[in-house]
Amino acid sequence: MSRVPLNAESKQIGKNGALRLLADLDSEGCTGSVLISAGTLAAPEAARRMLKHDLENSTAEQVIEVVGDSDTGAAIFNCPERIVAIQPPAPLTVDACESGLLADPLRDLLESNPVIGVVMLRLGRYAVGVLRGDKMLTTKTDSRYVKNQHRAGGQSQRRFARSRERLIRELYDKTCDVTRTVFEPYLGEMKYVMLGGERGTLDGFLKRCRLMQDLESKILARRLSVHRPDRKALDGISYEVWKSRVTFFERG
Repeated sequence: MSRVPLNAESKQIGKNGALRLLADLDSEGCTGSVLISAGTLAAPEAARRMLKHDLENSTAEQVIEVVGDSDTGAAIFNCPERIVAIQPPAPLTVDACESGLLADPLRDLLESNPVIGVVMLRLGRYAVGVLRGDKMLTTKTDSRYVKNQHRAGGQSQRRFARSRERLIRELYDKTCDVTRTVFEPYLGEMKYVMLGGERGTLDGFLKRCRLMQDLESKILARRLSVHRPDRKALDGISYEVWKSRVTFFERG
């Protein structure tokens, strides 16, 4: 049985980094693997029962506390010097408890080529694209003027606020129209949608855009890190899309 880990450290790593990590684990003599699908992880008691096949109760609880909010599932590997929990970039569909290292399902996921829609949005600018695996298939980016916040008071402020709200709605509607045009040829095979930008702006967009409501079941919770939605951001977005969150529980 495992001893309780003394500390945990989490970080984000890209696809190649995650594949290298799996190769490293292959040489560490891991004694157990627990793969928890996104659906099972949403039921914490079921996930706990799976983890307690291989870990002490307190250790299992610590792992669940770290990975329990993932909507893509988790792969947990119990090795002599550490426990490694990987939350993949896309949903893991396998539930398994195995002796030794069971890395193939996660490796297959990382090497897969699903169609993924991407929408990045900040006030004044949007960028939309479609990926197959980590290859960009099509993109569209543009800017649309939105006034900055107004500091004056009275009627002037109210007129300014109404004008600004109208400009924001127009930005949402334009982004929605462009997203529909970019996504439409791939909607039949699109497995996931990922969003990036300002959370408040994205929340307003999701409420305003009917297409996003229709695709709600495919939208992953993780938000992509993007400072400026433009062509440069799209060129590098596949790395962000394919990041995994990895937590290392080091043994003392």
